[in-house]
Amino acid sequence: MTKKLTISSDNISPKQWSVLLIELNLIKESWKPFAKLEIQTPGFEKTIKWGKRRHDEPKEEGEK
Repeated sequence: MTKKLTISSDNISPKQWSVLLIELNLIKESWKPFAKLEIQTPGFEKTIKWGKRRHDEPKEEGEK
């Protein structure tokens, strides 16, 4: 049985949206032993990659 949850907001800033996605991904990783969760939104992988980057890592080309 598939269960689906939709989260939407009209008044969230891009920075708040990024932080929300990173936090939801942490929940997804924590729940991995118990359930397979999927998060689908445009730019999700890029946001998570940015969120997991360490401050001492060199920036990729073309990145400010």
